[in-house]
Amino acid sequence: MALTQELQWVAAYTSPRAEKTVTDRISAELHLQTYLPLHHVLRRWSDRVKSIQVPLIPSYTFVKMRECDLWRVRDIKGVCGFVSFPHTGIASIPEADMLNLRRFAESKAEVHVHNLDQLHVGAYVKVVEGEFAGMEGRIVRDEHGGNFAVEISGLNLYLSVTLQQELLQAIDPPKTERVGLLYK
Repeated sequence: MALTQELQWVAAYTSPRAEKTVTDRISAELHLQTYLPLHHVLRRWSDRVKSIQVPLIPSYTFVKMRECDLWRVRDIKGVCGFVSFPHTGIASIPEADMLNLRRFAESKAEVHVHNLDQLHVGAYVKVVEGEFAGMEGRIVRDEHGGNFAVEISGLNLYLSVTLQQELLQAIDPPKTERVGLLYK
């Protein structure tokens, strides 16, 4: 789906380690809705271990904007461009995918980001219990067995978290493929 004059979520690519400042600048200077998914990680220094918040997807921030806002956002210091594809242009992200992204970012589970090119098609499943109950996915095979994954449409990425097999139930394939499950 390409960017239009309707408000849509897009992913802005930022300079390395500039996600937080770029997000703040877009919000403050352009008054556009932004979202930077953060999660807690433990970092070890020689004298201490500390839990810090880092971007869930490095070098990305999300902006709800129209096509007419492209150059204003692009002119913000630290914005390198937008996620786009040759035949469709700038990728817009469906609201449902943004909600799933928020659920992953807000969870206490350890979340991993993988490139979608690593996925292979398999059986579809639904999470029946736990904080991800209701999410649907698909079983694929790769080196990260046992990970439930949600695809972020238009970014060629998916987010994954390890779940037990008992939390999953087989379902019929959905009409739109937005989520995936990794399981060996």
